[in-house]
Formats: sequence, structure tokens, C-alpha cells
Amino acid sequence: MKDTHTIDVLLALRRFIGVPVPDTRLRLRGLVRAGEVLRLRLTDPERREMTLVLPVRRPNEASPIATWWYVGALRHAARWAEANGRLSRAGQQAQVLDGETLIADGVIPVAAETTADDSLDYVIGDLLADPAWHGQHSPAPELYQLIGFDLMAEDRLRVYLDLPYAPRTIGVDLAVVDEDSGKPRSTGWWASTKLNAILTPDEPTTLAVHLVPDARDPNCDAVYDLTHWA
Repeated sequence: MKDTHTIDVLLALRRFIGVPVPDTRLRLRGLVRAGEVLRLRLTDPERREMTLVLPVRRPNEASPIATWWYVGALRHAARWAEANGRLSRAGQQAQVLDGETLIADGVIPVAAETTADDSLDYVIGDLLADPAWHGQHSPAPELYQLIGFDLMAEDRLRVYLDLPYAPRTIGVDLAVVDEDSGKPRSTGWWASTKLNAILTPDEPTTLAVHLVPDARDPNCDAVYDLTHWA
């Protein structure tokens, strides 16, 4: 049977293969599922390393842990290990950090964590049909094609969309910070679904009411503000 959970975790953590875990020098150099745990190996430029063992499920729960939890878990564990000298030199037995212990000690949070970078990455990945978010080839190619983006402010992302049914290029402003909490929006709120609902060729007024009439952007023909709608 296909292990979709491990595939999803691999996709979510692949960012740490090419660049270090934030605020550390550690990069992901191995990930293997072993029964009910995932074993992650990280190394730094001096070839010091650590192994982090994370659970697939929480105690007494049948469903696997949500994918995005592993991103925050890895960030917290890597920072803690580097700061506390828990890395092994090359040729030595690797330090093995038990995720359950780190959770109990408060090093790894129980809840999934979403940073501003996560929220931005999610929206772009979703609109590009990145397999980290869903397996479609394109969310709605008959409605739009993402051709670029610009983070206009810490809480506002402008995405540039080519509309094949128009044809024209529009800029759409989306909120990446939750209005009520002031925190980055959680991943998985389906930005593409929101756009699919408002980019309706047979009902153009659905989008038109969000037009920003005084906006001037050389990258698009018109700008629409969906920060409060989406």
C-alpha cells in the first residue's frame, strides 16, 4: 500500500536539503521511515551530524500526525541540538535525539507551527500545484496561470495571474496574516479554491467589485484586493 504520509513529509521537508534549517548550519541529509517513526539525519559543513527520531502517530491516535507539524519540529530540534552541543563529529557515533522526549521537554511544540515564510511558500506552492500541497497538474488552468508574485508588505502578497479567457494579466492581493490573531495564516487554506470561486468567466462582477481603481502596477493590467475576502 502506498505510504502517502511519508511522501507528504518528504515533500514538506525537502526545502532543508538545499538550504540550512533557519538559524542553524544544519541541512537535511537523510530521511527514512522505520516502522512507526521517521529517522532524520542532519549534518553541518564540518560534517558534524545528528539523528532526529520523530513519531508517525501520537499516542492512542490512529491517524498520522499532520504533515506540516514536521517542519516546525525539525526547526526547533535542529536549533536546540546546535545550541546545546548535541552534534557528533565525523567518525563518532551519531547523536540520536528522541522526538517524544523533546516534545515532553517543550523543545518541540505539540501544535503545528506556521511562520510568515511558511504562509508565503504555501500560497505560491498551492497556485503552482506543487505536489507538496496537492497532486493536480494545475489548480485551474482554464481560469488562470500564476506567472509571478511580490510580497508587498508583511501581511499582503500580490500574485500575478494570466487569465486565458480574457486574455489579460491581473494582480490579486491576498492576506498572508490572519486579521484576528495577527499571526501568519495557517497552511492549507486553499488559496487556489478561493481564486477558482471568484475568477468566474460567466459572472465577471464577482471579481470586478474588488477592483482597486487607483492602483498602478507595471506588471499587470489591473489590481484586485482580496485581502478581506480570501
